[in-house]
Amino acid sequence: MSKGKQDDEHSLVQQHALKRLDKVEEEQQKPYKKKKEPFNFRSILMGALLIIVLAMMLFSYFL
Repeated sequence: MSKGKQDDEHSLVQQHALKRLDKVEEEQQKPYKKKKEPFNFRSILMGALLIIVLAMMLFSYFL
């Protein structure tokens, strides 16, 4: 009788493990979503620097 009870306990543990595995696999199948940063200070600074350099090049070309 104790053998049957142990089998039931093992099957419950196995069922729980399989449910958890299914849940983990579902979470990993979700597409990765990158968090959007509102404004990246470095990209704004680099853009401003590019505009300044281009303006200086055009200014020196026309003089």
